[in-house]
Amino acid sequence: MKRTWSCVVLAWLISAPVQAQDAQPAPPARLWIVAGGSSTTIRGDCQDCEVAFPYRHTGALLGDVGYSVTTRLDVGGELFWSKWHNDSGQINATAIDAVVQFRPWETKGFFLKGGAGMAFVRNWVHSLGPHPDSSKALAVVIGGGWEFNPKGPLGLQLFATQHVGALGDLQTADGMVPNVTANFWSVGAAIVVR
Repeated sequence: MKRTWSCVVLAWLISAPVQAQDAQPAPPARLWIVAGGSSTTIRGDCQDCEVAFPYRHTGALLGDVGYSVTTRLDVGGELFWSKWHNDSGQINATAIDAVVQFRPWETKGFFLKGGAGMAFVRNWVHSLGPHPDSSKALAVVIGGGWEFNPKGPLGLQLFATQHVGALGDLQTADGMVPNVTANFWSVGAAIVVR
C-alpha cells in the first residue's frame, strides 16, 4: 500500500508544474506599427531584352500595420512607395503587401520578413511612350534586419528588403516589351510601435 501511495504522490508532484504552465493564458495580440524610410536601388528587366537597363537610386517610404500575434510573430499589411525621376521623366511605384515578420529568437532582435500583394507603377518616362503608363503587377517582398528593443513598446529597426513587381507586358514607344520585372532593393531604418 505504501508503494501505491508513493507512486500517486510522485505522479502528482511531476504533473503539478506541467499543469501550472498550461494554465497560463496566451498574451493578447498587440497593435504593430512600423514607419520609416530607405535608400533604394531600382532596376527594370525582362527575359528577352537586348538592352541592359541601368540601376537607378532613390529614396523610399515604408509602413507596416498589423498585430504582434506572439512575442516572435507579427502579421499585417505593408505599404512601400518609391519615386524616381531624371531628365527623361519619372516613375512612381507603390506596393501593397500582406506581410509576416518572424523573429527566430524571442530575446534577440534579428527578424525575417516575407509577403506578397499588388504593385502599382505609374511612369512618365518619355522613351516608354508619349503618354503616362499605369501598370498593375504581382508584388513579392523578402527581407530581414535587426530590431532594437523588440520587447518594448517603442523600438528601432534596421532592415534590408527586396520588393519585386512582375509587370508583365509593357507597351513602349518602340513596341511591346514582354515579361517586364521591376526590382527594388532597399536598406533603411524605421520606428516600431507595439
